Amino acid sequence: MATQMGSEEEFKTTIAEYLEALPTQFCRRVFSSPAACLAIFRLLPTVGKQLIMSMLYLDAPLQLQDVSQWAKPEHQRMVKAKVHQLRKLQLLAEDAGSVWLNPIFREQLRNALTGGGDFSSFGIPYTGPREARVDPKRLAKYADERWEAVLHFMVGRSAHDAVTPLSESVRDVLRMSRLMEDGPMGMQITNSGFQFLLQNAASQVWTVLLQYLRLAELQNMDVVEVLNFLFQLVSLQLGRAYSVEALTRNQRKMLGELRDFGLIFQDERDERAFYATHLITSLTSSSTQSTERSTGPSELTTTSEHGYIILETNCRIYAYTNSPLQIAILNLFVHLVSRFSNLVTGAITRNGVRQALMHGITADQIITFLTANAHPQMQSRTPVLPVTVTDQIRLWEQERNRLHPTQAHFYREFGQRQYFER
Repeated sequence: MATQMGSEEEFKTTIAEYLEALPTQFCRRVFSSPAACLAIFRLLPTVGKQLIMSMLYLDAPLQLQDVSQWAKPEHQRMVKAKVHQLRKLQLLAEDAGSVWLNPIFREQLRNALTGGGDFSSFGIPYTGPREARVDPKRLAKYADERWEAVLHFMVGRSAHDAVTPLSESVRDVLRMSRLMEDGPMGMQITNSGFQFLLQNAASQVWTVLLQYLRLAELQNMDVVEVLNFLFQLVSLQLGRAYSVEALTRNQRKMLGELRDFGLIFQDERDERAFYATHLITSLTSSSTQSTERSTGPSELTTTSEHGYIILETNCRIYAYTNSPLQIAILNLFVHLVSRFSNLVTGAITRNGVRQALMHGITADQIITFLTANAHPQMQSRTPVLPVTVTDQIRLWEQERNRLHPTQAHFYREFGQRQYFER
């Protein structure tokens, strides 16, 4: 039976914080999987990876002072901070000024890099009659349609307008994550949901997976089994078929639920095999560009290569898109004026930005979204967005923060004036 990781308010928002909160015995079970160790390693920042690789084949502890000497004097504080972070993740241990890698993590990461140990943690390739890979374009289209159905539902389009109807498990995750809530007219988006829409696709998927972990805990599923299976899916090869025969009952249940989000694909003609889509295989990639992007931009959050927004210094905005989803997201903070077959025009106004701020969207999130989706002609400039516009957006945000409430005490009914004047 799974152990609860904390209350609703304490639920972690990043995978690193979630791992930090795991008890020691849970971490040992997670680290027993080579695929999990490799996925965790790939999620680490660059300095963290360098520290791990420098200690990977050292069996004796190192002095923390010696580890600090690996960096220039001006960067030694940063190295110590990274060591502290790795300790919180239980990847490193420290005692009496010495540090060493977690023995279980070290052994399984070695196995992952050299092909030793239990390599089934990376999935068992399917060898049935339909062994040929699915076309990556087909996988990308399927994943985008499923994911866009969720985003369309969040921005207010009805479920039957989506490409595929939303399952109850998807709705449960949206409720539990507080991205949406039940209202008098059905499910409606929350302030957290507005912020979610402005995130990039990878951040959105991580948010959903973390909430799925929480849902699994409430369903008394083994959280370590769920976490290890997610790390396994992240490590799978895009376009390759994997067998479901060796999966446990919980893992098969997860396949069906993750399929509803577009993270997993199963051919109806042969459900003995499954495929991981780009939405999950690219989560541990250091680059936001993934192989499926060569098939062309989708309605998902686009990258600079397929940017579509032009912003002028007078706050006028031109978006070269016919995507209802992208237009709906822009409408969160842009006053749209006209719409053509492949172009919408509008303006960033004070009222539009204030309305977005009231929904919990911050000025930095608006600026980040505009920068990430800027047209290639704007990407060639430095800075990408006009400074006058970004400054104005931040000033509009500061207007709402001019007064700050503080606690106070109220005294009355003084016996004499001299007591009051004191």
